[in-house]
Amino acid sequence: MILKDKFKKCLKRLRSKNENIEFKFLEERPFAGDKTNNKLQFGHEKIVSTLKDIVLRSPQSFTIGLYGDWGTGKSTIITSLRKELYESEVPLILFDVWKHEGDALRRTFLNTVVNDLKKKYDSNYLKKGFKIDDRNHASKIESEEFVKILWKKALTHFSVIAILTVFIIFPFLVFWLVMKKFLNWDITESWNGSLLGGVFSVALLPIFYKYINQFIQVKKVTKSQDRFKDPYEFETEFKRILKEGFLKQKLVIAFDNLDRVSGEKAIEIISTIKTFLDPIDEEVTDRDIVFIIPCDERAIKRHLQKTLHYSADFKGQQYHQYAGEYLRKFFNTIVWIPDFYTNELENYATRKLKATKIKDFENDELSALIVWVFDENPRQIIQFINVLISNYLLIKKRTIEGFNLTEDIAQLAKFLLLIQKFPDIMEVYRKTLSYNLSELPAELNDSYNNVRKFSEKRINEFYDFLNKTEHVKIESLDVFFKLRRSSFEAELGNSVKLMRLLETSRIIDVINFTESKEEDSTKADKNLHEDNSFIKNLNLKGKEDALSEIIKERLRDSKNPILLAKFINGILHLTHYKDISLDRKVYRMIYNKLKEHGTYVSEINPKLLIEECYNKMNGNIEKMGIRDIMNLRHREDFIYAHNENK
Repeated sequence: MILKDKFKKCLKRLRSKNENIEFKFLEERPFAGDKTNNKLQFGHEKIVSTLKDIVLRSPQSFTIGLYGDWGTGKSTIITSLRKELYESEVPLILFDVWKHEGDALRRTFLNTVVNDLKKKYDSNYLKKGFKIDDRNHASKIESEEFVKILWKKALTHFSVIAILTVFIIFPFLVFWLVMKKFLNWDITESWNGSLLGGVFSVALLPIFYKYINQFIQVKKVTKSQDRFKDPYEFETEFKRILKEGFLKQKLVIAFDNLDRVSGEKAIEIISTIKTFLDPIDEEVTDRDIVFIIPCDERAIKRHLQKTLHYSADFKGQQYHQYAGEYLRKFFNTIVWIPDFYTNELENYATRKLKATKIKDFENDELSALIVWVFDENPRQIIQFINVLISNYLLIKKRTIEGFNLTEDIAQLAKFLLLIQKFPDIMEVYRKTLSYNLSELPAELNDSYNNVRKFSEKRINEFYDFLNKTEHVKIESLDVFFKLRRSSFEAELGNSVKLMRLLETSRIIDVINFTESKEEDSTKADKNLHEDNSFIKNLNLKGKEDALSEIIKERLRDSKNPILLAKFINGILHLTHYKDISLDRKVYRMIYNKLKEHGTYVSEINPKLLIEECYNKMNGNIEKMGIRDIMNLRHREDFIYAHNENK
């Protein structure tokens, strides 16, 4: 409840900061039908109808398996089935195993059955005043008091008292008779005598009570019964609920969210259903119990392999056959949720994007991109759209120069999809400052103890995604990793595109195209032609300082020697073509980087290295250093080429 309140407050603050942006997060919770047309989607209404027929005609103690991957609508189907069965006066108790994962299954199950019948159904379903046994909650303690009179002891004491009384009272009677006879004085008529007798009697009362109380014995007896522990005790209580409390003939119990619990817990729950809940014997012949277990078949099979400690070699057809047979022992029948059609999911994504009330989301390319990744799971589509909303709002606040949300919303979606689907690979891009998606960081091929950190399958999946989404081009990952631009980048304009051209040395092709192939531009590559126009119209005069700051940041973070050499080569081609000079610190950084990673200096145009770097340096030591690096590298290249030709 606390987390829910915090989320509401956070959402309220977010909305208050975005007063001019109308948006709506999508709900993930199961719902009984589409609120717009009051119908289930993806043909789920037929599954609900089928399950209803099975339930109403099922024999005593029947277990149904509802197979479907996580997020395919199992909870929605069960929620809808509950409403359908209610019309036939058949109660469906929904037991959320994920919610009670840390609790004792049997104990919480019995509580849920009774509480749901009380709260969600009328008195026609549960006997009025019926209560679950207190021992299901805690140990039961009862105390009773018994009063016992010790007659034998009392008679002995009273006999002694009677004798003593006679000896005490007899002299008094004699005295009274003498006084009355000879002196005519009646002591009973005297006020003082009456008062004296009254006081004397009252004073004797406490003594008399204390004396009498010793013959009365009060005994307290305490009886205790431990809380239910043995499975048989729970089974007996469940039968009592059915026989004495439940007033209908058929009861349906669904165990939801089995996919979300741990593997061992999932197997335990299925086993418990069979060993504890299933055997409704001859004592409950007039009640029919139906169990529905929605679950992910593949996930349960994986849990079986881990929990039952099967050998890793036990796989393939043999494993699936055995695992399938194992599950069939639990279920009397199975209903599968069929696969979805791609066009159904795309229409679903389009409707959900429209439901966010964000105009920029009404984009066919965006819905297609989402479905390419989440082609089997409607719930993941909802989750992703909610993630997209949050990042959309953030960019709206930051207003990134050169990034148009309306035009580039598909780029943002592609980046977020990459983060969700390939978080491990994208982390390598981020750490190595590799911002060009088309070039795989060399670190992805690293291995430890001859074992690759990233399997070939994983890399191929990544390439497959990039190929499927190649029409949505991300010029640089840098802007998405930071979701903002520096003041220098903002001053320069579209620095992301410029840096991409420099880092990949594509700037050389663009410049050559500009100088020698302009007459054939109609036949040239479209992207190359666009880059040509971009460089030609790029005004860097007066912005050398901003460009220098951006280049210094990139040089400072660059670690890969091959990419570093390409970047330096691109910088020199740009400054030569635009006839500009950079800050002196840039040339010093180039020298230091070459001194540290001079292996690939031969990748840099030697003429431009002299004209655009060497000649613009002030320090003689740095100039000599550049010359030594070039001489050493060219000698090594000559020796290598000579050895190759032998």
